[in-house]
Amino acid sequence: MSLDTSSSAIHLNLPPTSTSQLRPPTLITVHPSVVASILTHHSRRPTEADASPRVIGTLMGSRSDNGQEVDVRACFAVPHKEDENQIAVDMPFQQGMMQLLGKTGAKESIVGWYATHPTLNAYSALIQNYFSGETSPHPSIHLTIDTELDPSGKGLGVKGWVSTQLGLSNKPENCAFLPVPVVIKYAESERAALDLLTTAAPTPSPSLPPLPTLSASLGQLSELIDQCLAYVQKVNSGEQSPDPEVGRYLLEGLGRWSSTKEGTEDEGGIKAGLQDTLTVSYLSNLVRSQIELSGRLALLQQAAAQ
Repeated sequence: MSLDTSSSAIHLNLPPTSTSQLRPPTLITVHPSVVASILTHHSRRPTEADASPRVIGTLMGSRSDNGQEVDVRACFAVPHKEDENQIAVDMPFQQGMMQLLGKTGAKESIVGWYATHPTLNAYSALIQNYFSGETSPHPSIHLTIDTELDPSGKGLGVKGWVSTQLGLSNKPENCAFLPVPVVIKYAESERAALDLLTTAAPTPSPSLPPLPTLSASLGQLSELIDQCLAYVQKVNSGEQSPDPEVGRYLLEGLGRWSSTKEGTEDEGGIKAGLQDTLTVSYLSNLVRSQIELSGRLALLQQAAAQ
């Protein structure tokens, strides 16, 4: 996935002033699921002749302590309609979605909005002004997604923007958009799924998976198992100090496997075996305590009889 961030504009990291209490962000990190959700929203847009040329939505995420980095981790679509003469955004829908997410305990807050069009226009300034009020006192960010792909593979550019007011009169349309670097951020465990989405692969049949993709996945799984085995052997031999967090991950991963035998039912696997071991250890300690208590009571009775 390419990020086409080239632009002729410059990014000004302005200090706080009387009109801007907080500095604009200098980096925007986006989770891959956000890009996938935006593309899904764009692919399901109406195809009528009078339909809007783009779709927009709200970006959800968090900010760093100093506000210089914005992490976008979720989004949702916002209905709108625009033409050459006017634009209408369903603000009650957006506010209702925020109330619903607040009831579900979502930790993310509004950080800005997105649009599936690579260029900015006067309507972009009006929408940016609305979302700036939603993210106040923090500046609102704007992501533009270029959904057009050319045969050379270039396209699907993701650009980030912040706005700053221009002119003497404080009008929503009197603003300039300044670019902000955008980085796609994902966990190491999500790389396999992203490789399947971004690499070219033969079209699978309805019943069988593509053999090259399956072979590559099994090869990666074998390498990961070898790394885990080498780590365990080094810890057992004393060459490397154990890490409790890694141990918990290994236990959780192995606990998902179940040990099954022919003619027998599922015995629960490693996790169930560990629980049985802990149960036996608890019962043995309990019996040992009962025997010791019984011996002391017998001594007391003998002392009382004498």
